[in-house]
Amino acid sequence: MKGVWRWLIIILGALVALILLAAGALAYLVSRIDVRAEVERAIENATGRDVVIAGPTGVSFWPVLGLRAEDITIANVEGGRAPAFVSAGELDVGVELRPLLDRQVVVRNLVLQAPHIALEIDAQGRPNWVLTARPSTTPSPAPATPRPPAVNAARTTLKSIRISDGEVSYFDARRGAGWIVGDVELRTALDGLDRPMNVEGSVRYADKPITLALSIAQPGAAMRGQITQLTLQMESELLNASFQGQTIAASGEVAGLVEATGPSLRQLAAWTGAPIAGEANLQAFRVSGRLAVGRGLYNFTNAAFTLDRIGGRGDFAVTQRGGKPYISGRLELFDFDLNPYLTGQATPEGQAPTALADASAPTAQIAAVEAAPRALDVQSATGQAPVDFSGLRSINADLELVTHAVLVQHMRVDASRLNLVLNDGFLAATLQNITLYGGSGHGRFEIDAREPATRMVQEFVFDRVDARSFLTDAINFSNIEGHAEVSLNLRTRGATQSELLGALDGAAHIEVVSGTLHGVDLGGVARTIRNALRGELIAPEASTPFQGFSATFAIADGVLASDNLSFNTPDLRIPGIGVIDTPQRRLDLRLAPRSPRGGIVVPFAMRGPWTQISYTADISDRAQREILPRVRQVQAQARAN
Repeated sequence: MKGVWRWLIIILGALVALILLAAGALAYLVSRIDVRAEVERAIENATGRDVVIAGPTGVSFWPVLGLRAEDITIANVEGGRAPAFVSAGELDVGVELRPLLDRQVVVRNLVLQAPHIALEIDAQGRPNWVLTARPSTTPSPAPATPRPPAVNAARTTLKSIRISDGEVSYFDARRGAGWIVGDVELRTALDGLDRPMNVEGSVRYADKPITLALSIAQPGAAMRGQITQLTLQMESELLNASFQGQTIAASGEVAGLVEATGPSLRQLAAWTGAPIAGEANLQAFRVSGRLAVGRGLYNFTNAAFTLDRIGGRGDFAVTQRGGKPYISGRLELFDFDLNPYLTGQATPEGQAPTALADASAPTAQIAAVEAAPRALDVQSATGQAPVDFSGLRSINADLELVTHAVLVQHMRVDASRLNLVLNDGFLAATLQNITLYGGSGHGRFEIDAREPATRMVQEFVFDRVDARSFLTDAINFSNIEGHAEVSLNLRTRGATQSELLGALDGAAHIEVVSGTLHGVDLGGVARTIRNALRGELIAPEASTPFQGFSATFAIADGVLASDNLSFNTPDLRIPGIGVIDTPQRRLDLRLAPRSPRGGIVVPFAMRGPWTQISYTADISDRAQREILPRVRQVQAQARAN
């Protein structure tokens, strides 16, 4: 037994001596080689870029062949914006020894400490991250004996790669824009340049952390600027997103399926360096569909989305113009309330995006905020507070829209098809078809909110609308019942509701068939003016059934005037003239009833403030002589405007 132990001790001693001798010899050989120059030359040959190692270098031999270098710089392309493509405080590499015998490189660990990576695209669209091996400048002499095959890059394995405390910047000279992310902490592994590489970690952008999970199908293809498959998961305070598609690394373009959600589009835009002007909501959002990104353009096809309480689908593109989002394309929008985007009102706090829009089930409740004040409300005095259209300055757009139910102020449009252009607070819309209040219509409108005094234009024609519902929601007047044809040609300018109403110019025409005028019995007033004076024929329950009512109004400075008012009842034809002074909230109307069946009827006047109208006989035509000149004056002024 002692003999066995003695031989074992002798054998182990010999092995230790051989290892020490080999290590000493390797250390001596390495000490005679300029490691810094050899590493610089190897990286330069692999990348085609000049490399400088300004700090110390070191080599270790056990348990892996290790290299450590400090203060490394890899040059940028000629004419690049940044002085260096990559600079790093420290590089540590550990290579397993045994696989080298089979011409295979197995990197146990690769650590890059405090790297700064500058990604750039020049004005011609050429990226600086496509690396090309430097060709040999001197021919190699033919070897006397066959040389063993070189190490195959495709057989290179990196068991652990780690980037710590890094910074990555990006700049696109074509758009003059870029970004910087810091606190880069990434971990990955590589089992060959043509095998999938999975990257996990976190970065910090604009003081907010982002966690990432990235998979690249062929890292070698990405390095060569070729197409490769890409999947991405990212989570942050303002954006959670997933992407599955492909990328062309040479141009930075990606295309594939995306789904993204966030609590506030407004905060997201500000975080990414493109704050949205105005005070409109633009809060919780969700989008899914096919996305193509290139040259600063985000192109969505077959997309479904929600924003605040708006849901829709379509094909559209989003980019930045003039420091704000620009949207173009074709969208179908489901039921929504437009008031928050006209007035800047906020929807209730905590409002989350609904499920992705489904055309078969538009939302039943669409009122998001209290309705905006009517431009004209016959039941209340005009307001002096500024009318806020700041939401129109939030984004720019050029869209073809198909909408379901839409709330505008108190009015509800059941469906519409329109083309809309929005540019820095100027909105122009052409409506090919509108369905509302049981009828239909078409027209156009403009809102120019680029200056403190907003300019508005409306040109509409409506057919067979429910007059009572339409006029109630439009001007808060519910006394006319029937089916109406309405045409409007209106222009105004102002900063407050009062100013907008006082500057209203244009023309309007209305015809109502088979209806009822509520609140007064005009036939009874015409026959019994004394009863009218006692209020017996002017009451909420009184009414005037008519076969037709029509009037054409000239409008100037908020005053409506007509010389062709006409009521046709089963018993009477009642022509008239009148002036409706909306700024002063006053009515001056003269009616001259005629009875085809005979009987005594009396011409009469309806005059006074809207809240206290008086009825008087006008047999002497005094009201006629006072009202008609005012009608002519308004008509002339309307033509001049």
